[in-house]
Amino acid sequence: MAVETRSRGGADGAHEHAKGHHNGASAKGPDVQITRGRKSLHLLRKVFHALAGVALASVYEVMLDRQTTLRVFGLMLVLLALAEGLRFAFPESFFATLSLKVTSALARTYEIKHMSGMIFFLTGVIFCIYFYPKNVAILAILYLSVGDPCASACGIRFGHHSMKFSNGKSLVGFMGGLVACFACTLAYFWQSHGPSAELVAVSLVGGVVGATTELLCGRVLYSDGETKGGPIDIDDNLAVPIFSGALFWGVLSFFPHVSHYHGTFD
Repeated sequence: MAVETRSRGGADGAHEHAKGHHNGASAKGPDVQITRGRKSLHLLRKVFHALAGVALASVYEVMLDRQTTLRVFGLMLVLLALAEGLRFAFPESFFATLSLKVTSALARTYEIKHMSGMIFFLTGVIFCIYFYPKNVAILAILYLSVGDPCASACGIRFGHHSMKFSNGKSLVGFMGGLVACFACTLAYFWQSHGPSAELVAVSLVGGVVGATTELLCGRVLYSDGETKGGPIDIDDNLAVPIFSGALFWGVLSFFPHVSHYHGTFD
């Protein structure tokens, strides 16, 4: 039977198999032990993922204009990339040890040897802010930061009770993501649009867009150690906001009364 998990790409899947994925096999860095793999529910990581995305979306929504947001988030990405580069270049250094100790509560086993998912997370966020209207960018970020963890948690916890899709992900996980993305869309447009049948309709479509994108992205780890990617075999932190944003932007053209609000790039 397939084990539903959330993955970060083919190389990572191979690494997980090599390290031994059963029971969250441990990987060791310099003086640091991390024992959580992709099969772990890892609630703290999911909460952090959601809060980080909501915080970034809120900064863009209420605090900074588009250009300033891009500069600030771009600087964050550069600093994070430099930190990761130093960690890989000097794996036995004090900096690498300190970095892993600081992030050990949130890290997964494979992130000792591979790039942190936050690199892809911030890249996806910046892409959306640069290329999409503000309302689309905000919701694409929320679909990733709220919808993806909800889908993952529901799939890991209850997926064995439901039907599986061809890539190994579950209907329960899909529905969990749909409900979360629906709620995000409804809450976001409610502040300016108020209750209406059109708002419910666009929120339902937004839920389907977010959940479907999550379903098609990333990889699934099977109990025999094999991994299988979806049609969009790209890190989900990068793929979910980009593809869900593109699809939802197209959807909004059919709901002019809703998309009228904040439908600009600033």
